[in-house]
Amino acid sequence: MNDYQKSITVNKPVGEVYAAITQHIMDWWSNGLTGAAARAGDSFTISFDETQKTFDIVEAIPNKQVVWKCVKAYIDMASLKNKAEWEGTKLIWTLTAADHGTTLTFLHQGLNQSFECYNVCEAGWDYFIASLQAFLATGIGTPFHKQAAKLKLPPG
Repeated sequence: MNDYQKSITVNKPVGEVYAAITQHIMDWWSNGLTGAAARAGDSFTISFDETQKTFDIVEAIPNKQVVWKCVKAYIDMASLKNKAEWEGTKLIWTLTAADHGTTLTFLHQGLNQSFECYNVCEAGWDYFIASLQAFLATGIGTPFHKQAAKLKLPPG
């Protein structure tokens, strides 16, 4: 089975694309991020309300490749039997200088049609890769915005 993969080419230098996937994740994926993703050994957790995933940065070769390994996952989908099925998968970002910019190839190694969440996750990645592309083109992505905690007032 084929794992999820997508490539985009942007009219930006490879260094800016590398920075987007190591330092500007909140600008295109989700503002619910804690931790760091800039160098090998870093770790971060990203959340989409109740859905949360934690990644270790296992490789970070500047302007070439970044690899995130999912070490903990909770996918908040009622129909999903295995809410941790991302655990052990790798997100591999490969950058190649092109004639007019950079080609970024994203591979979610392990995410394929055997996963219960595949259709939802595929649509999610399509959306967030487009958000990354928009962020690189315009400086403005369309990340998920974590809801602010609702203030509970005492009755009365």
